[in-house]
Amino acid sequence: MKLFQNLELKKFLKFFYKFIVTIYVFESVPKKRKKIKIKPKIFQISDRSKILKNKIFKNYFKTCYYKTNRFKHSSFIGIISNKNIICSGWIHQSKNSRWNIEEIDKKVFLKNEKILYDFFTNKKFRNRGYYKLLLKIIQNKYLNRKLIIYTVSNNKHSKKAILSSGFKFKKILRKF
Repeated sequence: MKLFQNLELKKFLKFFYKFIVTIYVFESVPKKRKKIKIKPKIFQISDRSKILKNKIFKNYFKTCYYKTNRFKHSSFIGIISNKNIICSGWIHQSKNSRWNIEEIDKKVFLKNEKILYDFFTNKKFRNRGYYKLLLKIIQNKYLNRKLIIYTVSNNKHSKKAILSSGFKFKKILRKF
């Protein structure tokens, strides 16, 4: 009974959170390559079957199995070192599609943009610039293509990394 009450409370709070949260949207259309001082080992997976072949990815998706459904229209990209995923995120690849920003439950139309979402840096490697580095690598990979990334307004570290990697602030989104 207590578990049920906690789930109901969580749903209730999540519902109201959508009305008070603010989303900052950034965009980039990289014209020239960003300078990258170190050359980390990068991976990009766009097929669900490839995660079963690698123990590191198998372990990651064991705890986040629901994320494997994203492979229909997105690819998983990140930096890997010594059998650890240091920093990772997703790139939505579909053209002319609708994207739902879950934090505010609002749909936006994407024409030819690629949307970057759900980035995560392993706790052991935070505050070392890996998120910023990964964003620069993605910009180099998708030259002359519009890239969109968003974050909640109170995530100061993410905003700082996004801006310093070359993205420009575009707009603020709210539920209403």
